[in-house]
Amino acid sequence: MFLRFRFVLLAIVLPCIFVSCNKDEEEPYDVMVDFQNVDIPNGQYKNDAGATGFFQEGIVKFQNSSTDWGARYGFVYSQMHNVTTFDYVTNEYSVYVPNDPQENKFMVGFISIYDAPSIEITFSKPVKDLSFDVANSTLAALAMKGKDPNGFARKFEEGDLFELIIQMYDTNDNPLFLENGKPKSAKIPLAQGAQIVDGWVTISITGEGISRIEFSLDSSDTGQWGMNTPAYFCIDNIKARTVK
Repeated sequence: MFLRFRFVLLAIVLPCIFVSCNKDEEEPYDVMVDFQNVDIPNGQYKNDAGATGFFQEGIVKFQNSSTDWGARYGFVYSQMHNVTTFDYVTNEYSVYVPNDPQENKFMVGFISIYDAPSIEITFSKPVKDLSFDVANSTLAALAMKGKDPNGFARKFEEGDLFELIIQMYDTNDNPLFLENGKPKSAKIPLAQGAQIVDGWVTISITGEGISRIEFSLDSSDTGQWGMNTPAYFCIDNIKARTVK
């Protein structure tokens, strides 16, 4: 696995099992999802996928479980860019990227420690040469900066870590990457000590036959009931090539 950064803020170390190789740049991407055509009110979000349990963009499905009061877990369309307000009611689905264009649309992933410790994206056709951008949500970033007005999450200090954990599966739902016969996931730091990612980071994955991606989060700020850091992350600009 090879990482390319749009904003290099943290040192990211991955297992050597994730290996990069040269891509055939003449082969065009036939999966490109940037969410710009999604109908979202300006500066708002869309969180109800209905009975299907997912939003769909081409061959890509994004898990979503909603209730009358909002998303329980999964992915939500968003166009929210407030980076200063910690508020679960008015600013739950904002991206923490100060210079992000206000018209940009993306998705926010929310993981529930009670209902879904991981959430997923699936492909109706297996893909290869996958890449996507990830960023912190405003809630998570402000909490790690010590700006949770409820005092539930604490300010990050030296030694703290907030990670996005990624595992990929093939069409038989077997993990694509193994180490000593056991599944091996990629861990992407979204915060390390007092360094909080405040831009989009591009993740490039060299692998073939990817059918499902599983996302989870881990934080050093953890209590009796699980993570205190808000369990949100943002994703955008998904690109891949289908396996012929």
